[in-house]
Amino acid sequence: MTIIEVPLNHIACTGCIRRIKRGIQTFNGVKKVNILTGTGKVRIKFSEAEIKSEEIHQRIYQLAHKTFD
Repeated sequence: MTIIEVPLNHIACTGCIRRIKRGIQTFNGVKKVNILTGTGKVRIKFSEAEIKSEEIHQRIYQLAHKTFD
């Protein structure tokens, strides 16, 4: 298992961050997602055999745009 922390500083709304968290949890290979309260980051535990960190970053970017549409 690999753990990364992804900054979501550009997203100010707590509700938006929660929506993005729920979206991340649906990715194949993602095992756990935690919002790091007060830091503007999410911690993601995932299997690199199933999904790469670059792909997670790209999908988070897409989720963030959908959240605001």
